[in-house]
Amino acid sequence: MKPYESNILQVPEEIGAYCWVLRREGIASYLEIGSKYGGSLWRAAMALPVGSRIVSIDLPNGTKAWRDSEAALKQCIADLCARGYDARVIWGDSRSKEVIHRAASWGPYDAIMIDADHRLAGVTADWANYGQMATRLVAFHDIAWYRQPEWQGVRIDVPQFWDKLKASYRHEEFKFCPTGKNNGIGVLWKN
Repeated sequence: MKPYESNILQVPEEIGAYCWVLRREGIASYLEIGSKYGGSLWRAAMALPVGSRIVSIDLPNGTKAWRDSEAALKQCIADLCARGYDARVIWGDSRSKEVIHRAASWGPYDAIMIDADHRLAGVTADWANYGQMATRLVAFHDIAWYRQPEWQGVRIDVPQFWDKLKASYRHEEFKFCPTGKNNGIGVLWKN
């Protein structure tokens, strides 16, 4: 099994429901911000027709917790290209002007998944910088993440951001984590 097939970092039912939306909506161009090993990118691509444009933005060398993700994402992109997709990765911080410019040069995109910096400043910046590049829908990962206030660790602010944003859009939520405190995918329609 290839790394991007086993390191999905998603609840299978949630990513499955999301991919069903991509297929139903006829998505043919896709940007994913924060792909790590490429698990969700691969699954999303498999829901799109061969020949679709697939673009990933991720940090080179991963992060402190995911240092081995770069090789897996490179393999994912290569395998997508071998299957006939127009796939590429942009290495860098999603808030970098150069990264934003490169992503815009390959846009617009039918759909965008935001799953990078989960802190409020990061998710807000990704929405501001990339949301307008989507013509049809934007999805957010970790809309259901919840920990008690005394929990120690990096906070994930996506739920607070999502709860405010979704009120202005037609949207759908997939929250199937058995613990009720992790993951979740929210999809909003731009029109």
